[in-house]
Amino acid sequence: MATLSQAGIAGVGNGVLHPKHKNKWRVTFAGLGGILGANAGIPNDLSLQVVTATRPSLSYEEIQLDRYNTRAYVAGKHTFEPAQLTVEDDITNRAANAIQTQIEKQQRLIGASGPWFNTEATAFTYKFGMKLEMMDGNEAVVEAWKYEGCFIQAVDWGDVDYSTGEKMTIALTVRFDHARQVLNAAVVGSAIGGLING
Repeated sequence: MATLSQAGIAGVGNGVLHPKHKNKWRVTFAGLGGILGANAGIPNDLSLQVVTATRPSLSYEEIQLDRYNTRAYVAGKHTFEPAQLTVEDDITNRAANAIQTQIEKQQRLIGASGPWFNTEATAFTYKFGMKLEMMDGNEAVVEAWKYEGCFIQAVDWGDVDYSTGEKMTIALTVRFDHARQVLNAAVVGSAIGGLING
């Protein structure tokens, strides 16, 4: 008969910690399109339609130190890769409108009125914040990534095709300056339960 004390790895510890699930998350935006506050609606419209997102990917420059007939390495500057989001393009255009509002803030281009493709004088006026939170399946946040200094680097509105009835999606690449991770140490749990000792 299996017992709780037998589950785990010999010499390491007992039990199996419950994993985070890929489908239990949310992403929210602050200042998207220059609009602050959840009551503005536009940032929430985009949050409701995001169906995939990447967590940060971080790398360091490798600095090589040569000495006589040996070689060593130290870490240089870090680089965060841009975040990738997939957005369902809804029939009401609410998600597309949120994206267009942000793009127009960066440069009056795709919905422009007026003779000039003008840009903002400084990045401060169009950059926004983004938060990706891993959830416990209810309302508790087990991990949060706070993306700072975000702007939309690339948008791909996808293609159309008479031979399929698939949903339309928009692919976003979001460049950001920095990301901070917040881990909730208070959330604990095991993947093992209901075992009988004896």
